Amino acid sequence: MTTDDELFDQVGVVLGTRGGWRYEPSTSPGGPPSWCLDPAGVVVVSVNVVDGAVVAYLPDLDREVRFADVAGLVAWMDAQEGAGG
Repeated sequence: MTTDDELFDQVGVVLGTRGGWRYEPSTSPGGPPSWCLDPAGVVVVSVNVVDGAVVAYLPDLDREVRFADVAGLVAWMDAQEGAGG
């Protein structure tokens, strides 16, 4: 079984190679770090790991999208890019 930290490391390996993504340490004590996509200086999606799931948060929609693994996240991101958003 993969721990949250191991899963977050896997997320970092994938997102660290994609343009526009940056690592963001937690802004509150004990809070999780995240990977953020902020192409114009405004976060459009942040990704972290919660209870064994990869979670993408879309601030504009105030919506979370959960994935069982990094492959699910990548497939979703690829589909979003292909749809132009």
